[in-house]
Amino acid sequence: MGARLHRTAIGRTREVRGPDALELIAAGAIVAAVVAVATGFGSRVMLMAQTLDAVSLAWAPQVNARVYRAEHGRWPSAGDPNILGDARAGSHVENLSLAEGGVITAQVVLGQSLPAGNRSGAVATGGVRGRLSFRPELMGSAEEPTVSFLCGYATPVSGTVEATAANRTTLPVDYLPPSCR
Repeated sequence: MGARLHRTAIGRTREVRGPDALELIAAGAIVAAVVAVATGFGSRVMLMAQTLDAVSLAWAPQVNARVYRAEHGRWPSAGDPNILGDARAGSHVENLSLAEGGVITAQVVLGQSLPAGNRSGAVATGGVRGRLSFRPELMGSAEEPTVSFLCGYATPVSGTVEATAANRTTLPVDYLPPSCR
């Protein structure tokens, strides 16, 4: 019978010896690149998510302004306390205000949370500061309009009955949710 030949490796195999220095450097560079991209993207997404605090906080005043418009045929006067209600500050909103034409504006601080408790006069250092406005537009017919609120830099849709109110948004577009761009 024929002799069976066996191959034997001289030295240690890759499984036993582990990666060499060049492989470790390449793996480290890949991990560093992924972390850098994820950190930049993650912080931008975090700031966008913090902007949603203003969006959710402004929802109830938008409903109140719609009801006021339906009952009185005009927008409420600036600063009407019945429209804003009690919720005028949030985790990332310093103040919520009502301007002429039904525009609701949130003073926003992104990148950190405001102190808990009484936030009136609260000061937060650093972060991105600015305003995010929610302005009403009337769509449909002049006799029976439908009220919609535009967020941030969003452009009115065709078919608006009444010219939109002034946009008071000062936040960079990058930090706004897609519906507000």
